[in-house]
Amino acid sequence: MNTSLDLVITDGQIVTSNGIFPGTLVVRDGRIAGILAPDAHPDSTRHISAKGLHVLPGLIDSHVHLRSPGNVEREDPVTGTSAAAAGGITTLIEMPISQTPANTAEGVKRRGEAIEAETLIDFALYGAAGHENIDKIAEIAEAGVVAFKTFLTPAPLHREGEFFGLWCLDYTLLRDVMAETAKTGLRHCFHCENYPMIETMIKRLSDAGRNDGLAHAESRPSIVEDTSVAIMLSLAEEAGGPVEVVHLSSPRAAQIVKEAKARGVDVTAETCPQYLFMTDEVLAVHRGFAKCNPALRPKEEVEGLWPYLFDGTLDLMGSDHSPFLPEEKEGEDIFAIPPGLPGLESIVPMMLTAVNRNQLTLPDLVRLMVVRTAEIFNLPGKGEIAIGHDADLTFVDMDARWTFDRHACFTKAREVMRFVHGMPMHGKVMRTMVRGETIYDDGQIVGQPGHGRWLKPA
Repeated sequence: MNTSLDLVITDGQIVTSNGIFPGTLVVRDGRIAGILAPDAHPDSTRHISAKGLHVLPGLIDSHVHLRSPGNVEREDPVTGTSAAAAGGITTLIEMPISQTPANTAEGVKRRGEAIEAETLIDFALYGAAGHENIDKIAEIAEAGVVAFKTFLTPAPLHREGEFFGLWCLDYTLLRDVMAETAKTGLRHCFHCENYPMIETMIKRLSDAGRNDGLAHAESRPSIVEDTSVAIMLSLAEEAGGPVEVVHLSSPRAAQIVKEAKARGVDVTAETCPQYLFMTDEVLAVHRGFAKCNPALRPKEEVEGLWPYLFDGTLDLMGSDHSPFLPEEKEGEDIFAIPPGLPGLESIVPMMLTAVNRNQLTLPDLVRLMVVRTAEIFNLPGKGEIAIGHDADLTFVDMDARWTFDRHACFTKAREVMRFVHGMPMHGKVMRTMVRGETIYDDGQIVGQPGHGRWLKPA
């Protein structure tokens, strides 16, 4: 057996959820083989100096829409995972919306194989759970998904095929669906918005001649999310299975989650950087290019969400990367524009900037984007810089000051990224490594499609 080291990484500051310390990392066969004193320099095939850099465990994006296979004009696995690597992401978890949706075991298999053939980084899959495919939930779990996803809003017009088995409005049917997902033991994740309230609010605004950017936020105020979260958690308490609120944006919804946790409900919550750094005023400037669901919130609600990052209510961070063509995000009627923002390349720079502003620490970032995500979704080999774990590493320069330029991005949706274009950043991803292989290095993609692998629950 060959016991030589593949790689030694010296001179860096190693970051874990517990702290930061200088050290030398040694890698063998794509895994961490040792964490040594900073003055250790063992022989190896390759050597990387991380002088001046912090070395984080590979960051995980819990909420991504590559939409593969299909809709390749918006994104494909190569461009999407290149964007992820450039953004410091080493593993992503792909949502089930696609022209080949993950609403059957066969759909899961086809999606996983299609992405694995082209991906540069590792990935896992959500499965779809709705009243239309309730009889398929057990087989979807067996096919290797790490969680289920359900929208509590209907399928968008003309996209019904992509959303088959992915939504439920009837709470009696939803009760049945949640009972089935609970049997699998996998976490059931929910897009929580109260659609009957939204319908009425959109009609009132449209009748009043309102179709501007801010009308979108007014049609989906926090109460829409709060009431939906409360109902879902009430059903979850009965069903008994683990659940999650995805892209939580409302402080009141966070408080509802906090109280449910205190009662013993197995609930986790995810938020996204747009709900921590952007207010509804961005909709007035960028209109459809800033439209997402849930909608952006007023300044006082954005500020009110931050404390829940630190008290255990908000468990993890995801980008909710949702690529579209620029012409799809244009138009006079905000209600006719599809919701979604590309975010794979901006989530980490935004969070590093927040670290430099003393809004959180690097160990906080590791907890929110690595440790808890790997725990919640049971991702094998992921979650820490630790002996035996995959050598997934994100190298960052915390001193770098730069301006975000959408034209330098790898996503096909770069022209949609107007909301973040020109934003000053403090902290930059310099290198991204997946299982000991460098995928991104200082502005260049150097990895090869097909290097990434499909992760199934440990």
